[in-house]
Order: sequence, then structure tokens, then C-alpha cells
Amino acid sequence: MLTNYLKIAIRNLMKNKLFTSLNLLGLALGIAVALLLLVYVQDEVSFDRFHTKVERIYRGIVDVTFGEINESWSSYPNIVGPTMKSEVAGVEEQMRMWEHNFGDPAFVSAGERKFVQKNFAWADSTIFKIFDLELLDGNPATALNGPKKVILSKSVAGKYFPGQDPIGRLIKIDNSLELEVTGVYADFPQNSTLDAEVIGSFPSVAWTVSNLSWSNASFETFFLLSPGADPRKLEAQFNKIYEKNVAKDNRWMKFRLQAMTDVHLHSATIGHSYSDRIGDPQQVRILIILAIVILVIACINYMNLATARSQQRFREVGITKTVGATRMQLARRFYLETALMVAIALVLGVALMLGILPVFNDLAGKRFGVLDVLTPAVLLGLLAIGTIVTLIAGSYPALMLSSFNPKHLLQTAFRQKSSAGVLRRSLVVVQFSASIILIICTVLFYQQLNYIQQRNLGYKPDQVVAINMAAAETRDQVNGFNNACKALSSVQEVTRAQTFPGEGGSGRSISPPNRETQTIPVTTNHANAEILDVLDIKLLAGRSIPAAEKDPKDTTVQVVVNKFVADFLGYTPEEAIGKKAPNLFDNAEIVGVMDNFHFDNFHQPIGGYAFHNANTEPRTYTLIKLQTQDLPQSMKQIEALFNQSLPTSAFDYVFLDDHLDTLYRREQRTASVVMVFSCLAILIACLGLFGLAAFTAEQRTKEIGVRKVLGASIGSIIQLLSRDFLRLVLVSVVIASPVAWYFMNGWLKEFAYRINIEWWVFIVAGAGAMLIAFLTVSMQSVRAATVDPIKSLRSE
Repeated sequence: MLTNYLKIAIRNLMKNKLFTSLNLLGLALGIAVALLLLVYVQDEVSFDRFHTKVERIYRGIVDVTFGEINESWSSYPNIVGPTMKSEVAGVEEQMRMWEHNFGDPAFVSAGERKFVQKNFAWADSTIFKIFDLELLDGNPATALNGPKKVILSKSVAGKYFPGQDPIGRLIKIDNSLELEVTGVYADFPQNSTLDAEVIGSFPSVAWTVSNLSWSNASFETFFLLSPGADPRKLEAQFNKIYEKNVAKDNRWMKFRLQAMTDVHLHSATIGHSYSDRIGDPQQVRILIILAIVILVIACINYMNLATARSQQRFREVGITKTVGATRMQLARRFYLETALMVAIALVLGVALMLGILPVFNDLAGKRFGVLDVLTPAVLLGLLAIGTIVTLIAGSYPALMLSSFNPKHLLQTAFRQKSSAGVLRRSLVVVQFSASIILIICTVLFYQQLNYIQQRNLGYKPDQVVAINMAAAETRDQVNGFNNACKALSSVQEVTRAQTFPGEGGSGRSISPPNRETQTIPVTTNHANAEILDVLDIKLLAGRSIPAAEKDPKDTTVQVVVNKFVADFLGYTPEEAIGKKAPNLFDNAEIVGVMDNFHFDNFHQPIGGYAFHNANTEPRTYTLIKLQTQDLPQSMKQIEALFNQSLPTSAFDYVFLDDHLDTLYRREQRTASVVMVFSCLAILIACLGLFGLAAFTAEQRTKEIGVRKVLGASIGSIIQLLSRDFLRLVLVSVVIASPVAWYFMNGWLKEFAYRINIEWWVFIVAGAGAMLIAFLTVSMQSVRAATVDPIKSLRSE
């Protein structure tokens, strides 16, 4: 019996080549896209779960409050980890990690070879007790136990010491600190939050262990809890110990713990994170929904074409039931036919997925290989998708067709108002509602990203390059390089600064006069006087900061604050000049007030910012404002001057506008993925619409022939065949618009600065969907309308 069913299924598929091709292409595309998206989602939710003890690993978080401003940071003071381990019974182990120079690249000398090393961290030796850090060479008990030791990832070890054994060799950091290579570890996998490529021993940087403090929250701290320990109870103990050691007036932190399994997807709003591998739970939800929508659209295609073909197969069903076939037997037969189609589509879908994998990697910023997407879990998922698609797509032919009474099935045709026709129209509405929602979401994604890119930042990052000078051995080297750059015709201005907008800064706070309990956070940046000219920041009152090289006896710190700070202090820009800046520094004087500018990303509102001349932080960067039409040539000249002035350092630079783009890379990738796969979803929907239009034209061939004989024009025939479909698409627009508004309004709430959702977006999306549907249907309508009526009526 099964063999007969299989033969009938193959015969039916071969008999209807157009419908079979459309079904296969739609299902294969749907399966390929859904698989890719689900592989991406699986990778996102699998982060850090490869650690054996991951269920007991927690990261320290501090919640800080400045007046009405609340923030969360992923860093603790350096005293917290050791203190909690010794005083809290539920803490089995702790590990502190500090990103080199607060995130700046390290300049590494390995013999005669020079490198700019990003992802450089300093960590306690207990990292091996908490995380599954596989040491390929070296002893984990001693590799980071003590100062001046470093372990290298396998890829970095091969780069520093190609073809050589790196163990025991020396590397120099920033031309000052010499470290011995004591181990080589396997590169962290792609789904690891920890992404350090070089790890130095924590005691190597003397101040991190000699200056233990409850106030400098600069160190990511991880805890391994004892089995059965309650993290909520431990948080309460952490805060009690903090209150015992810090006077009430100096308390500004509240400690809590974040499960390691939550770190990747739930850290977007947590500041000071050392890893760049921060995920977005909303993006994961969007992609899950997108995968489901595309699969549903593909299934609807199959069901639509099946209901259309049911008008051709109802006599077959009637005769089969008349000769004794049961409903269950017919259902099994139709499900087998669907399963055969889905099985072929699965094979084609996997082939399509592998074919478009490189393009997907570029869009999503991943590095998936064939082995990553054909894992046992993915193959099981593929089987589950095939089963679900078979059950959904085959439900109408298997359940509805098999239930028809032979008395009705032997009629000459279905009635126009039949349940099959109603179901087809309903499914078309569902398909195009989903497609229009995707169109609207894609348009709004790009509107918001364009708004961010075009919005006035309050400063001008164009043609401003930041050059890392951390490896300079003397001040004369820096001054010599800066002076040489000023002599270039393409250079407009040069300055030195601790950092630049979009790259953070030091965190301090400020209070109004006589109201020291009211504070707001202020990001500070140690810079030279030319900083305002280089960044083209408008000065509202006063002057820029004086030169940093001032009289050592002068303890006054001059600051230029933004208008946000002046407003908080209760001054107009003019009134603020000469006033003190309480708590910002021990003796800070406001010498200038600048206009507000976006020094952070657009997820955050503008806060307090100040440039200063206190020698509290190094001015790591030289910022150069260029004015040239030939940037490559100018950069070659600057690099030559750098190599001449700093011969022992590697040339590392970034353009500020390029750096700003990286702040929104996550949103850009989401928008790109949604756009590409929305287009594929619309394509799949159009395949189904094309098939339905072909079926309609076929069913009405003789009617069209009669109308043409009676004088109907091609245009009227196209209108006749397109009208019903366009009505369905119009209904889809009405349904899709409020749903799309709801989802996108929620997404836009994540931005402090956002677009308004305009009504015309829905009109354009609806018109676009109508046009796509019209063109799809017209392809078949024109073909039907141009057939010679003699051929259409030949059999009458």
C-alpha cells in the first residue's frame, strides 16, 4: 500500500510541473532561510555554556545612582573580589580582570617584530579554576601566578613567534613592561564572552594590587559560587560588607550578581563591559519571529496551491472513496505526498543554505562554517522543521480533501464560495500581512539608522584621525611627532587627549554648590587647549583649557564643561565662568562652557562632559584634523613621520567617523539581515501568488476567450484577473499596519533619540506590496489575455 501511495505521489508531482516547481522552490527557500536564522539564534543563546561550571559562574555588577540618573556597570573595585572570597562562605573562588589601559590597544614588541594588540587583559591566576581555559602549553598552576607573566592565545603565539616555541620568551608591552611567556592557550570559541587574545598576570601592573580600594570600580570580577549557594543571599552579604567598610556619605554603589549564562544577551544596558561580544535579546526575538514567519509563508504557499489543485483532484478523491477508501487512508496518502515534497525541499534547502552561508556571515558578522551549521543539534532541528512543515502544509489536503462527501465531489466544479476558496483568500491575506509587516519594519530600521548617521552630533568627526601614542618612550617623541604633523599642508590642527567621543573617558561626579548630596556623573577627558578646534565644538562662554604643562605649584584644575553641567549647577554659560566645580576635582575652576554634544551613542541621552588639564590620566591619543581631498596620501605622510619619531612603536589609528559607525554595528546588522530575508519572504509569497494566478487563469481560460470574442480588451482582462488578488492585499495592508507600528514603536524606545513613525511609511509599504502583487499576477494575466480565443474555445 505504501509503495502504491508513493507511486501516486510521484506521478502527481510529475504531472503538475509548474505547481511542483513553485512548491519546491518556496519550501526550499523557506527552510534554508529559517535554518540560517535558527543557527544564528542557537549560537547567540549558546554563549559561554561550554564552561563546565557555567551554572555556578556569576559576574559582578554595580548599580550606581547620581541624583535621578541610574546606571549599571560590569565592574567592581579591586578589593571586592578577594574580600568576598575570604568573608562570604558561598563564594568558592573569584577572578579579577582588567582590560589593558581601560581598553586601549597594547603595543607589543616580540624581538624585532612590533604589533598593535587589541583584546589584551590582565587577570588573576584563578581564571583556570573558574573558566574552561584550555592551556595547550604551560602549567596552569604557575602560568599566571606572580608578576611579569603572560599567556598567549594559539593564534597570537603563531603571529608573535612563527615556527618557534614561545615558552620562556620575552615580550615588551608599551616599551616599558617586560613579560615572560609562560603558556599558550586555545583561542576562545566564537560563542565566548571572554575574548582576550593575550592575558597577563594581574600582579604585573603594580597599582592594581598595591592600591586596593572600595571606590575605583574598574575591574570585571567573576565569582564561582559554592554548589547550592543562593546568589540573591550573597548579594545581600556583599552589600553588608560594603556598608561595614565604607562610610555612609561615600557609598554610591550597590552590588549584585549576573549569571554567566545571561551575560551575552543581557548586557546591552550595562556599561564598562570588557567584551565586544555583546548580544541583543530583541534581535534574537526578531530573528526567531522572522524564521517562523518565513516558514509559515512557505507552508501557506503549499496549502494555497494544494487548495487550488483540489478542484482538479476532487473527482479523484470521490472515485477513490466510492470504491471503498477510508478517510484515514486518504489522509495518509496526502500526507505522504506532502512528506515527499518536504523531503526534497529539505535537501534543496540545505544546499541553498550552504550556498548563501558566506553572504549570511558577512551580513550577521559571524564565522559559521559547514561543520557549524550541520551539527547534530541543527540536523535534529532540520528534522523537526521537516515534521512541522509536513504537518502544517499537508493539513488541508490530508484533512479537508479526505473529508469531502463523494456526493459533492462528483459535481462539475466547486462553488465560488466554497470553503477552499475562503481558505485560499484567508491564507493570501496572512501571507501578505506578514510580508507588509516585514517591509514596514525594514523601512523604519533604515530610517532610524539614517537618522543616527545624519543627526547633528554637536561636533564634527569628519577627517579627524586619532593616533595611539601609548608606546612613546619620552615626551619629546610625542612633541616631535605633533610638531612635524603641524607642518604638513593637509593638517589643519593637532592636539593631545586622553580619549575621544564615542570611546568613553574617566567617570567622575559633580555637585551644585552647598548641595553635595545631589550629584550627576560627568565623563572627563584630559586634553590640550586645541581639542575644541579639532572637534569643532562650539564654545558658548569663556575660553578653552590652558596648557597642561603649567606651574607645578598651581593646584587648580581648569575645566571646560558642557551646557548640561552648567544647567545642573544652576548657572547660565556666562555665570559659570570662574565658578568652582564641586567634587569634580579637589580644586576645579570652570574656565569655559561648551555646547552639548553626543559623546556617547544615541541609545543614551546627553549627560555631563568636561575637558580638563589635571595630570590624573595620560593623554594617550594625538588627534589630527585633516583638510584634504587625498586622505590616503596624507595618512602615508603621517605614518612616515610616526615611524621616524617613534621607531619602536607600531602605527595604530582610527578615524572618528569610522569609529562612530561601530557603535551601531549591531543595529546595522539587524537591519541588513531583516532586509535581505524580508525580500526572500516576499519572494516566497509572490511564488504562491504567481501559482494562484496561473491556476485562476487556467480555470477561466474559456471565460476569457468568450470575453475577447465579445470585444474585451487586454487591459480589462488583466483587471478582471487582478482585482480579487489586489483586494486581498489591501486587506493585508489594513491588518499589517497596526501590528508593524506596535513592534517598531517598542524597538525605537531603546533609543534616547529616535524618529517619529510617519503615516506615509505605511502608505508606501502598502503601495509597494500592491505593486509587487499586481506585477506578479499580471505576468499570468497578460499571458492569459493574449491567448488566441479560438484555442481557448476549441473544446466547447
